Amino acid sequence: MWRVALIGVLWCANAYALTGVSITADSITYDEAVLADAKVTLDLSGNEQAIVDAKTLQYGTARLDDAHILLDLKANTTLLVKARQISSPQFDARNPTIYLDYRQTTLQPTLSFNAEIKPLSDKQWANFSLHCLIPPNKQKDTWHCVDGLYVGERTRVPFTIDFLPQPNGLEADIQFKQVSFSDESGLHAGDKLTGSVKLSAQLVKSKWSWKGVFSWKEGELFWQPFYFGQAGNQFDIQGTYQAPMLNIQQANLQINGVGQLSASADINVQTKAFNDIKVKARDVDFAGLYQTFIQPMAQKSVFGNLRVSGKADWEFEVKDLQPQNFELNIENANIEDLNGKFGFTNLNAHIPWDYNQAKQIFLAYERGHLLKLPLGLTHLAAEVNRYSIVTPQLNLPILDGALQFEDVSAAWVGNGMVWHLQMKLQPISMNSFSKALGWPEMKGHIDGQIPLITYANQQLNMDGQMRFNMFNGMVAMSDLRIDRPIGVAPKLYANLTMRDIDLGDLTRTFNFGSIEGKLEGDVKDLRLENWKPVYMDAIIQTADGKHLKKVSQRAVENITALGGEGTAAALQRTFLRFFKEFNYEKIGLSCQLRQDICKMGGVESTPSGFVIVKGKGAPTVNVNGYTQYVSWKDLLARMQRITDGNTKAVVQ
Repeated sequence: MWRVALIGVLWCANAYALTGVSITADSITYDEAVLADAKVTLDLSGNEQAIVDAKTLQYGTARLDDAHILLDLKANTTLLVKARQISSPQFDARNPTIYLDYRQTTLQPTLSFNAEIKPLSDKQWANFSLHCLIPPNKQKDTWHCVDGLYVGERTRVPFTIDFLPQPNGLEADIQFKQVSFSDESGLHAGDKLTGSVKLSAQLVKSKWSWKGVFSWKEGELFWQPFYFGQAGNQFDIQGTYQAPMLNIQQANLQINGVGQLSASADINVQTKAFNDIKVKARDVDFAGLYQTFIQPMAQKSVFGNLRVSGKADWEFEVKDLQPQNFELNIENANIEDLNGKFGFTNLNAHIPWDYNQAKQIFLAYERGHLLKLPLGLTHLAAEVNRYSIVTPQLNLPILDGALQFEDVSAAWVGNGMVWHLQMKLQPISMNSFSKALGWPEMKGHIDGQIPLITYANQQLNMDGQMRFNMFNGMVAMSDLRIDRPIGVAPKLYANLTMRDIDLGDLTRTFNFGSIEGKLEGDVKDLRLENWKPVYMDAIIQTADGKHLKKVSQRAVENITALGGEGTAAALQRTFLRFFKEFNYEKIGLSCQLRQDICKMGGVESTPSGFVIVKGKGAPTVNVNGYTQYVSWKDLLARMQRITDGNTKAVVQ
């Protein structure tokens, strides 16, 4: 329904002159635009303007609310459009301003747009502006737009864009410079990003088909858990988009410092979650692959601080947030844990995994080390079946012997790994073993058998007793438990037992002086934190029985030095120049360790201290200690000085 009113009349001698006209209508349709509750005012008093106000202006899928349009009716036309907001399927805009300038004073007609905009998936509003040159043929020629700027609470994107309209689509070349962004969670961020995006897209039945090239020349990008600190990357990519899902059908990714990767993925642009991911990498740099992709996912594990080199092939697939398959091939690689726990030289590995079928794993290395123990040439094989891995036997050469693992089985259950195994220790030279650990040089061999060991809920437990044969006697460990054994700060709990240790062999090994007899000992409630003792009740002493019990003067001097200040050896001076060894009844020393303080004791107590060596017969010697509390570090330092042969005790 149309309603017309005369705004004003100018009287002259010959005629009336019309100065303004107002027209209202329930609906006005012009080309693709539909105005509702519209009012058109013509100002003919010299300004020659048309003013249009409408409750809504619908143009395609976009709707302008409370639209206000100012049209210059002169030959040099300008058009200003303002509104309260714009609503569209992709974004909302507040207080938009659209300005068209067709004046002949400009080289080319221009279109400017300013507004606060918000993609439907976001909560925060951002300021957006863009200035475009209007080509002669708007439907077929390229639009050149400059001074683009998108500024939000945590985002700043300066850009320019050239786009060519297509039937149901477009082609665009976007140049961006010094872009910065971050999200509220801190899981996604970029800084000083400079590069370009070339994109073409076609809309068919509400789905966009697109392809593009993303070139990244400068800046840093973090997308939890991955960090890309080196620019020079390029993504060739194509796919589809139907809100909210972005489907990457094929992407060739050139990652600086890594190599060429091919990928496909489905991304929910609202939640920023990745689904149905496939990635393949061929002949990439293993160091770059580790630093960019593997290390971020292994930060809190034993594999989180490695130095690596070599080449690798890598691929994996994730579907509906569940892993489907994985394969890692490593060629001529070197791996070194910077915390000193392990290392491998010239490592080659084929590590596949598939959700639906069993795979064979192979790993070999030329040499390596575990803690400080050298590892020899090794070949390992196992079968992985979904979330479990089994092998009847693994042989791990160590020094001149080997660890032989049997009945090895491991499985991923819930959020953690569980496994069990049995182990035999084939004879290892104590000489090479002690040298590897930096201990005093020992003689003989060490061998033994370890019963069933299980690991679950980040805890290792040993069923039964682990026994080692050494120094013609036996050393056993029981009640072993290790919390987080491959974590940053593991804790170990155990009890130790020593029986029938030949003191002659032991003392000669440590250059301690000669003690003949048998040694026994117990370490109860041993607790190590990060492999350092913090708690134990320990006692070592000579065994009772009918066997030779002799101690040399050198051994007495070292026992006295081990006791520290306040320890004295009472020798019968009359015999000192004639006898180099003495009879004893009992030798013993105890330590109750609490954190770094050790409460010392001996074979028996005295009113002023404790007895370390209790003599018997003639010639005889007694060694008494008087300082009960000593630092554990000091006690270790005394042991080191004694074995280095640098201690000369004062013998009284």
